[in-house]
Amino acid sequence: MMGDNCPKSKTVELNPFRPKSCIEYYIPGKTTCGIYRLYDHYGYSYPVYCDFTSEPGTAWTLVMSYSQKFRGLSQFTKTPFKFDAPVNENAQNWNVYRLSLRRIKSLAAHSTHWRATCSYPSHGVDFTDYVRGNFRDFNIIDFLGSGKCKKVEYVNIRGHFGVHTTAKFWQVAGALSLHIDSSAAGCDFNPTAGALVSEDNFGFYAVTNHKFRCTGGEGSTTQWWFGSHL
Repeated sequence: MMGDNCPKSKTVELNPFRPKSCIEYYIPGKTTCGIYRLYDHYGYSYPVYCDFTSEPGTAWTLVMSYSQKFRGLSQFTKTPFKFDAPVNENAQNWNVYRLSLRRIKSLAAHSTHWRATCSYPSHGVDFTDYVRGNFRDFNIIDFLGSGKCKKVEYVNIRGHFGVHTTAKFWQVAGALSLHIDSSAAGCDFNPTAGALVSEDNFGFYAVTNHKFRCTGGEGSTTQWWFGSHL
């Protein structure tokens, strides 16, 4: 029986394709959404969910997802992105999932944009209850602050929307995960009409509004993604 038993040089990469983000898998019109394997800065591989179809020309990697039922877990309610708080990071699911800080940083280094979606498994992306920004204008990993006006490319909360505007964000170490309080005015984007007092959107969720898609019921979910354009 014949085979290749020749020793391989240590300088030869046996698997040269080591994608760092979902954009490296993307072939327009051909690539399907699902689980793919990426590599972090240290060369370790890990599984992620990639979305190639919701926004043409853009590939998104899921960083975090959780259901309203599990909103009280510390990974989702009071841990900013810059702190390590992984949960089920090797078993992607929509109800209880967050990548480790090492993987988050690796993805961010190979991404231009971030976004948050509501109930993606059931609604996909129709830009209702949705926010998107770029890391150049607003680095959501490094940001810590309360009620700060930050630049976003697009935001929609309960039908109120803004394009290339500023929205008011909170993210506090040991206390608040990244979110918008839609009852608070003061930035260019003003979603206060119809808001509950201290209503939380896209995270934290001490006060929830059933008219906001991320918090419509116990099965509603919140997703955070990093992505890049072709």
